Amino acid sequence: MLQLACGIAAMLVHTAYAQQPIPLNDLSAFTTKSDNWKIVGSASADIGKENALTTTPGKGVLACIHEKGKYGNQYELISNFKHGDLDIELDFMLAKGSNSGIYLQGNYEVQLFDSWGKKSAKYNDCGGIYERWNDAKPEGEKGYEGYAPRYNVAKAPGLWQHIKISYQAPRFDAAGKKVSNAVFLSVVLNGMTIHENVEVSGPTRGSLTAEDVAMGPIRIQGDHGSLAIKNIMINNFDKQPGTLSDLTYKTYYGALSETEDLSKLTPAESGKADQLSWEILKDNNNYSYVYTGHYNTVTPGKYNFRMQASGNSYLKIDGKYIIQPEWKSNTDFREASAELKPGDHTIEVFNNKKDGWMRPVLGLWIDGPGFREVAYHTKSSAMAGGSTDPILITANNNTITRSFMDFRKGEKAKRTRVVHAVSVGSPTNLHYTYDLDKGTILQVWRGEFLDATPMWHDRGDGSSRPRGSVTLLGDDMFLGKSGSKAKWATDTTGSGYRPKGYVVDDADVPTFQYQAFGSNITDYISVVNNQYFERIVRVNNPVKDLVARLADGDKIEKVADGLYAIDDKSYYIQLSDKNVKPEIRSTNGLQELLVPVSNGEVKYSILF
Repeated sequence: MLQLACGIAAMLVHTAYAQQPIPLNDLSAFTTKSDNWKIVGSASADIGKENALTTTPGKGVLACIHEKGKYGNQYELISNFKHGDLDIELDFMLAKGSNSGIYLQGNYEVQLFDSWGKKSAKYNDCGGIYERWNDAKPEGEKGYEGYAPRYNVAKAPGLWQHIKISYQAPRFDAAGKKVSNAVFLSVVLNGMTIHENVEVSGPTRGSLTAEDVAMGPIRIQGDHGSLAIKNIMINNFDKQPGTLSDLTYKTYYGALSETEDLSKLTPAESGKADQLSWEILKDNNNYSYVYTGHYNTVTPGKYNFRMQASGNSYLKIDGKYIIQPEWKSNTDFREASAELKPGDHTIEVFNNKKDGWMRPVLGLWIDGPGFREVAYHTKSSAMAGGSTDPILITANNNTITRSFMDFRKGEKAKRTRVVHAVSVGSPTNLHYTYDLDKGTILQVWRGEFLDATPMWHDRGDGSSRPRGSVTLLGDDMFLGKSGSKAKWATDTTGSGYRPKGYVVDDADVPTFQYQAFGSNITDYISVVNNQYFERIVRVNNPVKDLVARLADGDKIEKVADGLYAIDDKSYYIQLSDKNVKPEIRSTNGLQELLVPVSNGEVKYSILF
C-alpha cells in the first residue's frame, strides 16, 4: 500500500501514468488561488433554482461553489502535473444555469454548460469545443473555429453526467517549431460520441498561454457558476509504442487446412514487409500465409492486442498464443492482453481462408502502458469488405416503430429480448421504448432515433437499437399489489394482464391500452418543453392495494418535495401531485419508488 500511495503522489507532482485516478481526498493535486473549490462527500443541485449547489462533508467529490458574476482566473483550478497526449474522463454535475470548462494543456477548452432541453447545440453548449478569439478582427468575426457537439445529450441540472476526452497535443520539431496542430481525437458525452478528429489551429478563447505548448496542465474553469466533479481518471500517453521490425512473410495456396504443417510445404511467395497486409496475396481465397518478425517494447506492462482477420487466424508472441486459433468473419474483432518486459519479442501472425464468399482482411492494433493504440497494418488491409451500410430511422415527425429490443439493465444483469417493443420517436430528439407485454417504459434517450440495420438488413433478426444517450429504466410490471415484501413481479403472472395495443391522436402520439388486475388502463407519454417525458396512467376502478412502481435502483433519494433522484442521480422522477406520499421500499438489495393508485391516476415526469 505504501508503494502505491508513493506512486500516486509522484504522478501528481511530475507526470501522469497510464489509467490512474486523481485522488480527491484533498486538493493536493491542484493549485488554486481562491476558496471556491473544496473536497466534499456528496453534492446536489436544485433543478429549479439558479446556481444552487449544496454539499455534505466528506471526501471523493470536488466541488466549486461560486457566486455568478465574480469573474477572474483566480477562481480556476489548475493541476500540478502537465501533460501532452491525454485521455481524461470524469463525472460532473452542474447547477442550473452553470457554466464551466475543461482546458487541456490549459489552452484547449471543452465546454461544460447547462444545456438541458436545447433541441440543437452550439460550440458554447455542453460538450462543445470552444471558439478561438482574435480582437484584431471586425466585430462579429472575432470568434472563430468553435465546434458544436453533434447532438445535445446534456442531462438535467443536478444529475451526474460523464465525459471522456481523447486529446492529441500539438507536435513540435527539434527547433521548437510547431509542425502539427492539437487534435481532439474524440469527445464522448453521456455515452454518445459528439466529436471525432477535430483539429484546433491554436489555443481557444481564455487560454492559459497565447501560443501552443508541448506540455501543459489540466485547467478547470470556476468563475461562471457552481459544479461538482468526481471519478477523475487520466491516461497520459507519454511513452513510446512498440515497434515492428524484420517482418517477413510466406504464402501458400490450395485447399489447405488451418492446421496444415506449413513447414513441410514450399511457399508460393516469400518476402519482406514494413507492415502487415493480406495484399501480398495473388488470390483472394484458398490461401494460408504466415508473418514472422520482432516486436520491440520500451516500457514494461500490459499490452492489449486487437486483431481482425478473415477465416482462421492466430497471433503468437515469443512462441505463445496471445490470440488463439479460431475462425471469424471479416467484420469480427478479437482482443487479448499480455504482460511484456522491455526488449525484443518474436511475433507470428497466421491466417487461413477458404470461404469464397468472404473478402480478405487483416488488421493488428496494439496499445500498451503509456501509449495509444497503434495500427501495424496498411490502411487498405483492414478495410472490411463485409461492412453494411446502416439502415437508420429518423424521427422528423412523431414516429412509432415496432421491433424486438435487446435489454439489459446493468452489466451484471442478464440480457433479454423484448419481443413486443414499441419505440416512439419525437422531433424534439427525445425518444423511448415501451414493452407492450408489461405496460412499462424500458428506456428513454436523447439523440437520433433508431438503427434498424439488424431488423431489415438481409434476412434480419427483427431487432433495432437506440441511437442516442440512453437512460435505462426497467422491464418489470408497472402495476402491482402492495403489502408484500417479495421482489416486485417481473412478469404478468397473477395480474390478468392483456395488451390492447395503442391508439394515436392527431399528432401521431400513442396512448397504450391494456387490462390488468381487473381494470382497463390507458398509458399516455408526452414530451414537455423539449426536456422530459410526462406520463399519465389512468386505471378504471382500481382494486384495493394497487400500487405503481415508478423506478428502482441501487439508491433512491428524495431531493425536494415530489422530486426523487434515482441510481446515484442518473435521472429524476418528479410527482405531479406533491400531496402523494410515495414509499421508498428496500428489497433484495434494491430500492423501489412506489405510489398508490387509489384515485385511479398516476401522473409523474421522467427527467434525464
